[in-house]
Amino acid sequence: MCGEIIKCVDKILEIKAKDSALDTSKLESKLDSLIYTLYNLTNDEIEIIERK
Repeated sequence: MCGEIIKCVDKILEIKAKDSALDTSKLESKLDSLIYTLYNLTNDEIEIIERK
């Protein structure tokens, strides 16, 4: 799990270093899901976090 998180963060940073305007939203969503799983969050807790 932690290895996947690190790879995802590294990829986002790599892409943003080349061009900060590039869209990394898919990778960011994947990262969010990995972290939610890591912390064993419920759907209700995830809803609270994702309210923007």
